[in-house]
Amino acid sequence: MKKLLFILTLILGGLLWYVMVPAAPTDSSGGPTLMESFSYPYLGKKLPHPLRLCYLAYHMKDVAQGRIDKSDWISLDSMPAYLPQALIATEDRRFYSHIGIDPSAIMRAILVNLQYDEVAQGGSTLTQQLVKNNLLSPERTLERKLWEAGLALIVEARYSKEEILEMYFNTTFFGNHSTGIRSAARNYFGIEPKQLSLMECAVLAGLPNAPTDLNPYNDMEACRRRRDLVLENMHDQGFITGNQLNHAKKADIVLR
Repeated sequence: MKKLLFILTLILGGLLWYVMVPAAPTDSSGGPTLMESFSYPYLGKKLPHPLRLCYLAYHMKDVAQGRIDKSDWISLDSMPAYLPQALIATEDRRFYSHIGIDPSAIMRAILVNLQYDEVAQGGSTLTQQLVKNNLLSPERTLERKLWEAGLALIVEARYSKEEILEMYFNTTFFGNHSTGIRSAARNYFGIEPKQLSLMECAVLAGLPNAPTDLNPYNDMEACRRRRDLVLENMHDQGFITGNQLNHAKKADIVLR
């Protein structure tokens, strides 16, 4: 399976190269510029040379670990099981079965782009979100969407699902000046990630979708509705029981 995935990645990479081949950004002297470190969250509106992006995707863990202080990096084993379960149930139910992309969602984006000259939102896998947040600009274009898909294949071929989840939780913005799950757990609840309850896991797992609008400090009611949706998704996926669902939905969201 890994071999087949690698071959598909090479094929898609070749197609992307042929179709797009964006020019490498240049500095004031006209020479190509390179990232000085892995710590930059975005590469700007103009995509860099294709090989550079592929290289960064292959070394995604180095990119991710450069985003936050080493002391703030939390292993997946140190997180409550409810945390990845809440995220997967809400953001990417087929996470453990797909190869990094959802072909039907990509086709929908292409069709919308061709018909309305805009790229549809949603449908991105967690791997694609990881790529978008760490390697690409936030602009909504078909070109960026295709790169997001192609680079996600590289990440999936290189890393395990557990490593991808760990990188996601440590680099995602949760609002309230919180990048990474440790910062989010501290800033919202004043505790370490391993101490998070089911209800608190549901709150945090729901934030990446709209970290500003769903921030409980900004809109507690919107945050509560999102939390309840996450909990219901977890129940639908068999991660929690009916009693756990009802108990967590009744709990108050107590901030630090």
